[in-house]
Amino acid sequence: MPDDFSELAGMIGTFYDAVIEPDLWQKALDDVRRHFGFHLGALSVIALPTGSGVVQVTTNIPDGYLAGMSAYNDDVIQLWGGLARMAEFPLEEPVLQSTVTGPEIWNGNRFYEEWVRPLGLVDQVGILLARDRTMVGNLGLGRHESAPPLTEREMDGLRLLAPHLRRAVTISRILDVATSAATTFEAALDATRSAVVLVAQDMAIVHANAAARTMLGNGDPISSVRGKLTLPRELVPNRLQAAVQAAARAEQELGRRGIGIAAKSRDGTALAVQVMPLENRSLRGGLDRRAAVAVLISDAAAPLEMPADAMRLLYELTPAEQRVFELVVAGEKTADIARTLGVAPSTVRSHLLKVFEKTGRHTRGDLVKLSREITLPG
Repeated sequence: MPDDFSELAGMIGTFYDAVIEPDLWQKALDDVRRHFGFHLGALSVIALPTGSGVVQVTTNIPDGYLAGMSAYNDDVIQLWGGLARMAEFPLEEPVLQSTVTGPEIWNGNRFYEEWVRPLGLVDQVGILLARDRTMVGNLGLGRHESAPPLTEREMDGLRLLAPHLRRAVTISRILDVATSAATTFEAALDATRSAVVLVAQDMAIVHANAAARTMLGNGDPISSVRGKLTLPRELVPNRLQAAVQAAARAEQELGRRGIGIAAKSRDGTALAVQVMPLENRSLRGGLDRRAAVAVLISDAAAPLEMPADAMRLLYELTPAEQRVFELVVAGEKTADIARTLGVAPSTVRSHLLKVFEKTGRHTRGDLVKLSREITLPG
C-alpha cells in the first residue's frame, strides 16, 4: 500500500503540474491508464459556450480508430444508457459501463461493433469531471479482455484521484488557453482575466494578478487584513483557510476541499473559489518560493440548490454522497439508487455510511428530518 499511495500521490502532482505546463496532460492520462491496468484512455474537457478544447488528450488509441471517434457520438451516448441516464451520474464518481447497460444495448451498437469490440475492450469506466454552463468534461478508460476484472480497491483509487483531476481541469478552464504561451507562471496569472492570488500557508499574500488587485483594492469579494487574504462573505466560514492549510501540508490531503468554495460579493453575486497547491510545482519559472497555494476567484458555474447544496457545503459531502443523500430523502431504496447512479449497491452503502458519519446522523429518517431543517449561514 505505501508504494501504491506514493504512485497515486505522484499522479496527483502531475495533474497540478499539467495546469502550469499543459503538455503534461498526456503523461498524466497515461500514468493513470498504466497504474490501473487499462488498455486505453481519453480525457476531454470542452469550454462552453465556445466549444473550444481545454484539455483533449488520448492514450494508446490507434490512429485509425482515433481519427473516426467523433462520428460515433450518438452511439457512445447510447452505450451509456442515453443522455437522461448520464445526467444522473455524479461528478467524480467512477462508473463502470457494465453496471449501466449490457449486451442487449451493446450488440448492434455501431460504436461497439466497429470500435470497442475490434480493440478487444470488454468494459469501460467513465468519470464525469464537469457539467455546467462553463464546461463539460469526462475521463474514459477502456479495459481489455486480457486484463482481470476491476476490483473495488481500484475503483477506490480512481475515487481518490477524481477530485484532484476535477480541480486541475477546472483551474485550467479558469486560466484559459492563452496562458500556456506565458514564460513564467506569474506571467500566466497576469495574462488571465480571472482573479488569482498566490498565498503562503498562513494566508499571507505573495502575489495578486491585476484582476485580484482590483478586488483587493475594493475589499470585495476578497480583502487583505494585515497582508493576509480573507474572504469576508464566505458562505461557510473558514473553508478557504482550511483548504489552504491542507493544500500547503500535502496536496494529496486536499481531497475535494477547495473545489468551488461558495462565497458572495457585496452585491450578492454568487462566487466559486478554487484552491490549487503550489509548493511542489517547479516546472515553470518565476514562482515565488513563499507561494504555497493559488486561490482563484470566479463567478459560480450554477446557482445553489437547497437543501442538497447546503448539505454539500456544510458537511463537505462529495458529489456522489450528495446525490445519495438526495435520493435517500426522496425515499429511494439502495438497489434503486445503485441503478440510478450506475454503481454497485455496496458502493451506495459505503457512500451512505460516509453521509451518516459526516452529518452525525444514524438513520435514513434522520437524514429526511435534516433535509427539512438545513439552512446556510447568513
